[in-house]
This record gives sequence, structure tokens and C-alpha cells, in this order.
Amino acid sequence: MNSQEQLRELIVAQQERLSASFPLDLPAAVDALTHARDSLYLTTERADSCVPPSDLAEKQRLYTLGWNKALELCLRHAQQKGGMVSPFAGGAVGEWADHVLRECGRLGEAEQVLAHCETGYMQVQRSGERTFDAWAATRLKPADLREREDYEWWAASLARSSERELQELMGERPRVQKQLQVLAARGDTAAEMYATGDPYLDEYYRRLGRLYLQRMACQYSYPPDAVIGGCSFHLYLEVAALLIGWMLQHLDLCAAGGERDTANAGRWPSALRSESALVHALAAALTQDTALIRLAVLPFVLDGENAAYHAARPGAAAPPLIRLDGERLAWSAVGLLTEPILFATRELRRRYAQDYHNTAHLREERFRQDLYALFADRRFVTSPRTIKLERDGGGLGTDLDAIVFDRKAGALGIFELKSQDPFARSTEERERQRDNFYHANRQVSAALQWLRKNDATSLLARVDTATAKRFKVHKVYIFVLGRYLAHFDGGPQPDRRAAWGSWPQVLRLVGEQPFSPSAASPISSLFNRLSNDVISRHEVGQASVREIEIGDVRLRVHPSFAAYRGGQRQLGLKQKGQ
Repeated sequence: MNSQEQLRELIVAQQERLSASFPLDLPAAVDALTHARDSLYLTTERADSCVPPSDLAEKQRLYTLGWNKALELCLRHAQQKGGMVSPFAGGAVGEWADHVLRECGRLGEAEQVLAHCETGYMQVQRSGERTFDAWAATRLKPADLREREDYEWWAASLARSSERELQELMGERPRVQKQLQVLAARGDTAAEMYATGDPYLDEYYRRLGRLYLQRMACQYSYPPDAVIGGCSFHLYLEVAALLIGWMLQHLDLCAAGGERDTANAGRWPSALRSESALVHALAAALTQDTALIRLAVLPFVLDGENAAYHAARPGAAAPPLIRLDGERLAWSAVGLLTEPILFATRELRRRYAQDYHNTAHLREERFRQDLYALFADRRFVTSPRTIKLERDGGGLGTDLDAIVFDRKAGALGIFELKSQDPFARSTEERERQRDNFYHANRQVSAALQWLRKNDATSLLARVDTATAKRFKVHKVYIFVLGRYLAHFDGGPQPDRRAAWGSWPQVLRLVGEQPFSPSAASPISSLFNRLSNDVISRHEVGQASVREIEIGDVRLRVHPSFAAYRGGQRQLGLKQKGQ
């Protein structure tokens, strides 16, 4: 058994030991974990928090890595053991939840190290009976870290773009708070209160939920009319917007009712919801059949069946709703206010694999429209659909996902679009994504071969005959774009006759704005910027060794092999001196 296998065995054993400490009262355990996770998230979001930022950041990191694993162990334990006996007394419940989330966070850190070892980014070895050492084997950032950085940049960009609308809604807060205080004075703060009876308040939180959802557009790639599991993606988004608005309303109502520390809002039993009541409230708000709404709620729910699936990757999207039994749901502020559509989309893939596969081609259309939004000026001509190129003698050579022609510069851009799922659950899934992405090498070659035998202007004629009669293509540029990721670990080298990049990378390079009518040569400029954009590297510097405790074993993570060897030499000298 090699060091990686030994570390994996250690992680599994520690999970089993931790699971044995879980209570048999599932609602109490889920409530404790949810309250701890939500409290930290809401405290972190508060600008006036008195907790030192460094302490919050460390705790938040562990909670984020351990949250889904803790819920998985909790739901699995309840299924295996049954019963309704709770060991909690007094403040022990909070201490237990904090302990579990920290321990699961450390296990998540160790699993990340193992995942990095599988890609070759890191190496690990057992250095003693109770010690493992791991180090980065290259300074190039691994694919998952680059993907996360791109995604976070994109999310921040969307937040900036909607800041004005958010400020306008925040300008209504004095009136909203005044009316909430009236409701709270009447005692109208029950968790099951979705419609307040005040049309202004109900519409305000509906608008707020939709704005939050607008800021989450980076979380999904399906168009609204895609149908998966019997519901349109538009309906799933509408359900998400209402759930987000109702969560925000619930937090504000709790604050108006006297819980000024919103970190304490949403505690059990107020975090527990009747599924039937929730479904009927959603159906009434959206004027939809309750059976359809019940289907539309399912992708937002974590339960004993899917908990392991969503916990496969540390730090994955948190569940918006958690099933306690046949009728009750617990809802989570962090699940609803951070990445609910990521969670739901992943669950749609698990629950309706065939539908998900059959509708995957629709993601290309949404990607194409996002791309064309950068070329919105009348100087650009775009292809509304895929263009197929035939081989000599017949048969399909390749298809071109998107084409943009610049009348002013005479430049033709050909775009190969890859709409992969974000944040692969495993190394195997990431490798499949990589293989599919680098299949574009063949497509680039096929397109260039066709262009060598045919005039590029004849390709433009397939897009717009009138334009091809008036303008000539002077230069062709080929791009390969990934929705979330374009720089993988290992695999073939990308064909450098094309420019390769991720969609967030493109948005960053163009300044998050469409090309202006006065731009000299946007297609050429984008090609050069993408081709010359430097792949990020880790700056090792004076990075310290991080120690991860897994029971009574330590996993020491070093920034480099040189740092690891330096530490070994220092330890040897210290032992000699003794």
C-alpha cells in the first residue's frame, strides 16, 4: 500500500470514528450543524462583526470544506442507526456542531491533498507512524484552483454589474424595516409565513430574490427553455428566486422581532419547514400546479440518498434545503444565498441523467449568445447557428459553433465553444472534461484544412450572403473557449494556431464590456490577448507549512519539495544537537 492509499485509508477511518459521535436525533443534529454554518456565514457577511477577520476566515474555510461531509455523515448515521435520542444538554449542541464541522473541514483539506496527488500537482509520503508529508511538485496552479479563481472573478463581476440595482433596493430599507416592525409587533414572524399580506413587502422581497439570482448567472449554463426532469430551467430559477427572497425576508423579520444579531436568525425550530406548506406557497406565488412545483423543489433538497454524491468534492455547493423526514425540510441561509443553482444543476444531473445529457447541446446556444453580446455593434455580423464544414468527397469535417465577422477590420473569428460542468466531482470526471476539451485540436485542424482549400469569404457567405458580396475576409482567427475551464493538468498540448481561454478569462481581458464601434480590431486584439495571457503560478515565497490533524496523525503540507527538504534538514540538525 503506497502513501496515497494509506492516507485515504486514514481519512475513511477518521470519518467512521467521527460518525459514531453523531446523535440519533436527526432534526436536532441537522439543526445544530445548520445553525453553526449559517451563523458563521451571516457573521462573516456583517461589516460590523467584532470577530477578527483572520479568525473568521480560518473558521469559514474549515466550515466550507466540511459542511457537506458533516451532513452526509449525519444523514448516513441516522439511516443506519435510527432512533430519536438526543445527547445534547445546554450549550453542548453548539460545541458539538463546531467540533464536527472543524473535523470534517480537516478531512476535506486532506481529501484535497489526495486529489492534487492524483493529478500530479502534489506528492505525498509517509514520514513516520503518525506523520505524512506532502508538497507541491510544480509551481503551475492546478486546474481546479484556476477554475475556482476564474469563477470567483466572474461572480464578483456580476455583483459589480448589479450594484446600482442593489443600492436602489437598499434605498427602500427604511420603509421596509418600518413595515417589518409592524408585523413583528403583531407576532407575525413564524417560519411558515411566506406571503406577509403586505403587497409592498411581498413584491420587495420578490425583487430582491430575483436580483440575487441575477448575480448568480455564472452558476448555470442552460437556457431558460431547457426542460429537465419535467420542468423548464426557467421554473427552477423562479423557485430559487422566491426561496432566496423568503430567506432574506425571514432573516429581516427575525431581526425586526428582536433578534438584532442576524447570526442567530433561522434557529430551529424556525429553520424547519413543512414541505407541503412550502410547495403550496410556491405554487400560489407562481400560479403553477402544486405537482409541478413539488418536482421543481426536488433539485434543491439534500437527503440520505444524494448526500454522498454532493459530498464527493470538499467545498462543493451547499444544499439550500435538507430533508429531515417525509414532510419536514430544514433550509439553510448559506445554501440559498451562495450557490443554490450550482447545487440544483448538479442534482439535476444526478437525478435525471438522460434528460441532462439530451439537453446538453442547448448550453452551446446560451454560450453563443453570451459571446455575441460582446460583438453587439452593427459593425459585426454573427452566425445564428452552427456552420457545418464538409470533407472533400462528402461527410462532415467539423462544425463551427460561432462565427463573428468584423466589417471594419475584415477579420473573421471562428469560435469552438465547450460548455463543461463546473467543478468536477472527481479526477476521472476532470480527465473526461480535459479529453473532450482537447478534442478541439482536431476541430481546429479540420477548420484550417477547409480554409486552405476554400476561400474564407465563401464561409462568410454561409453566414450572411449580402455581407459577403460587399466585404472580403482578410484574416481568420480561431478561438477555443471553455465555459468555466480551459487550462487543464496534463493531456495533449493545445494547437497554438488557435487562442485558448475560459469565458471568465475573456470577460476579464475585454474589461467586462462589449467592444465599442471605435475599437481598431477587436477580434485580432482578443486573439493576441488570449494567446499571450500568462497562466498563473504559485508564488512560493516564505509560505509556511500547514499542518492538518487527522485524529492523532499529522499531515504536513509544504509549499515545495525544497521547503520539505529544508525542513527535514533542520529537523535532523535539531536531533543531532540533542
